[in-house]
Amino acid sequence: MQTVMEPSLGKAVESYFEDLKNGCNNLITCEQLEEEMKKGEEDLYLLDIRKPEDFQEGHIEGAVNIPWAEVGEFLDDIPKDCKVIPICYSGQTAGQLVGIMRILGFNACSLKGGMSCNKAHLPIQAGCSS
Repeated sequence: MQTVMEPSLGKAVESYFEDLKNGCNNLITCEQLEEEMKKGEEDLYLLDIRKPEDFQEGHIEGAVNIPWAEVGEFLDDIPKDCKVIPICYSGQTAGQLVGIMRILGFNACSLKGGMSCNKAHLPIQAGCSS
């Protein structure tokens, strides 16, 4: 069975897998993220896709919370002119989102290990309890 795709989508998928073959794993470590945040040279859009209550308990400063199941409703609100870093619990769900986003033309990479990574030096912000 042969898969038929829209030509531009086909090119995006081919490009995604070509990048993987060339060593681009679409991941950023906590240490690399910390470095990029300190430099401030590149615009970053931190997209936390965890549940709102978990986001409130603690998140990386500056992150925007759009739960995983709702991301599709907000794709037009996510900037394409900067690096988007989806953040989840372990990195697995964010990795799925990165594949989709890259095919849609976003410059995206997921936080390796999600919020379970070594975030000792990242600016973590917690919500207030009522």
